[in-house]
Amino acid sequence: MEKIQNSLKQFKAHILRKPLKRANHSSCQFQTEKKWLRLQYHANYHIKKPDELENGMEDPPGLIDEKLLDKTFGSLIGLALGDALGAHVEFRPHEYLLLNPVKDLEGGGTWGLKKGQFTDDASMALCLGISLVARRDFIPYDQLVRYKWWFEHGYMSSTGHCFDIGAATSQSLQEFIHRQTVFAKSYRIPLKKLDYLSDPSLLQNFSVYCSKSDVAGNGALMRLAPVPLFFYKHPQEATEFSGYSGQITHGDNKAYDACRYYGALICATLNDYTKEQLLDKDFYKKHKSWFGNKPLCEEIKQIAEGSYKKKGGYQDGIRGKGYIVNALEAALWAFWSDNNSFEQGVLAAINLGDDTDTTAAIYGQLAGAYYGYKKLPKKWVNQVYANKFILNLSKWIVYEGENWKQTDVILPSSQCTADAGNSVPIEHQILDVNIESVPLTHRNSGNKTVPIGKQIRRHSILDVENSNNHLISNQYTVSQFNLNEISSLKAREQISASKLSPVYRPSPGISRKQYNRKSPRNEMNAAN
Repeated sequence: MEKIQNSLKQFKAHILRKPLKRANHSSCQFQTEKKWLRLQYHANYHIKKPDELENGMEDPPGLIDEKLLDKTFGSLIGLALGDALGAHVEFRPHEYLLLNPVKDLEGGGTWGLKKGQFTDDASMALCLGISLVARRDFIPYDQLVRYKWWFEHGYMSSTGHCFDIGAATSQSLQEFIHRQTVFAKSYRIPLKKLDYLSDPSLLQNFSVYCSKSDVAGNGALMRLAPVPLFFYKHPQEATEFSGYSGQITHGDNKAYDACRYYGALICATLNDYTKEQLLDKDFYKKHKSWFGNKPLCEEIKQIAEGSYKKKGGYQDGIRGKGYIVNALEAALWAFWSDNNSFEQGVLAAINLGDDTDTTAAIYGQLAGAYYGYKKLPKKWVNQVYANKFILNLSKWIVYEGENWKQTDVILPSSQCTADAGNSVPIEHQILDVNIESVPLTHRNSGNKTVPIGKQIRRHSILDVENSNNHLISNQYTVSQFNLNEISSLKAREQISASKLSPVYRPSPGISRKQYNRKSPRNEMNAAN
């Protein structure tokens, strides 16, 4: 009798483990026809880096507006150039740069990069741009997938490895990976196939807001440009999507509003606004419809009204920190005071010190779009890593963006930021997954799909559980690196995982914002 009972238990367990008969996984059929944008490896299992994908690139089939391409490529290459220019002195304080100002593109330094190679800022921007082009739409889930590829495999990295990742971004991507795991089990979808999720209802069910509500690092802003570049013909969508693009990894309203405001400025640049119009203290008031008539939070409102217009720059309080309010103000100060010279502005942004590459990358997005590629310093742009790949992506952003039409937005409702497993219909849950054991960080109030013009304020996740680790401006601190110890990739790989913060995943790469070596000389604001 005991043997029969055991056999029945084994049979029952076998039945429960069996995949659904509909498991041809028709819900995970997405694959871009643009093969050079896919996750690809060499025969030796090393990932193909952007410059190694250039031979397979194809140009768009239709004509492209050259003026629009000049601005689009200017913005993306401006971002990458700012990143590359600032990378070798990243974490250096302003006092150091007063004595050793950056004047040219250099290699070595903080990350031991070759001249022209970029860090996380440009890598994530490429991931975002590729998602828009591959999906021909704004799909936050796909954006997170590509960020995950960068995090785990080095996708779109200039070195083939993920490095220089911010703590907030790392935490959000780990949360996304966790949600994917729960979601895959709940729907009986192989985890590897879930990266290619294509079913609209499942995309709607997956909660893409992976950040805590109080995270306001500059990592949301540093990668922004592809969104307003793609949707520039639709200013309201460009502005709102800009906010969403940041908030999936940085949940604070300040991050959302900073991205909305900066996205609107880039959008206006592509619509031929003058510099005076862009920097008008009443820009927000005159374009409230772009913002869905929703207000800006007080800190971003002050910046929009011109708080960055300080002739003294650093002496007047402008800082190149990792807090998104500081970063936005610093980038706009550099643009306002650059005397219509990209070179002057980007160097001024870098020489503020601290998060040098990100401040310069944020400046480069707007200034590059405004001045256009043809007016950027050729002595530098020609040395930017994978510039041909960036040019090709720019062409596709112009082409697909011009052909985009208003669609329904597949996003969770305003409070649907619970763990993904919690939003899975009960009939699809398997018995060996205890959904109740999954920690909840947000409430789930259902999902909707509505046209962008009729959307309620979906971005708000203020109703989440209170967190004790509020990341306000004076708490975005990370100590100055011993630059001699991390001057090469080999040295970085040898850094013990015990020296990294608990949230760090040593396997994908090394985190600049989580490595914490005590130094009374310099504590910088760098939690992006």
